[in-house]
Amino acid sequence: MRLLFVALFSFFLSVPAGFQSAFPVRFQIKNAGITVEGHFSESSFDVQFNPKDLSNSYLRGKVLPSSINTGIGLRDKHLQGRQYFQSASYPEVQMHSKRIRSLGKNQYEGVFEIQIKDFRQDKTISFSAIPKGKGYEFEAKFSINRLDFGIGEKSLVLGDEVVVEIKLRKE
Repeated sequence: MRLLFVALFSFFLSVPAGFQSAFPVRFQIKNAGITVEGHFSESSFDVQFNPKDLSNSYLRGKVLPSSINTGIGLRDKHLQGRQYFQSASYPEVQMHSKRIRSLGKNQYEGVFEIQIKDFRQDKTISFSAIPKGKGYEFEAKFSINRLDFGIGEKSLVLGDEVVVEIKLRKE
């Protein structure tokens, strides 16, 4: 059974490099007309975020394809393999912001470069940054086309669009 994902996205805050998120990066994709959900359990982030100084703010992150979890171990191994993520050769999916702008009241839009395997693509992504304690909670939901990143082949069964959901909170 084919499934795939392609997710990554990461949000960060003014924090030391390399903090781990308590929330997994989640994804959804249609497979045989049914929405299949999964997540990546290993991700790390580097954030410099100041809503009053967006020109010096950045968001960077990585997800390990080897940590994919769809609830079916054999499928997870298949997705890590040659036809999909090739996680032995490409152990990280990366993303970093190129620019960020305010859309008003805790809403932002960033241009992010996403790299999966040897494929790179800029993607405009809207996200929220809600003040929580001394930090922020970031949330984003966006879609990418798995074929743009060499993840699997065109299929009548497996959808091309992958919905990615990110939630990150850092004090």
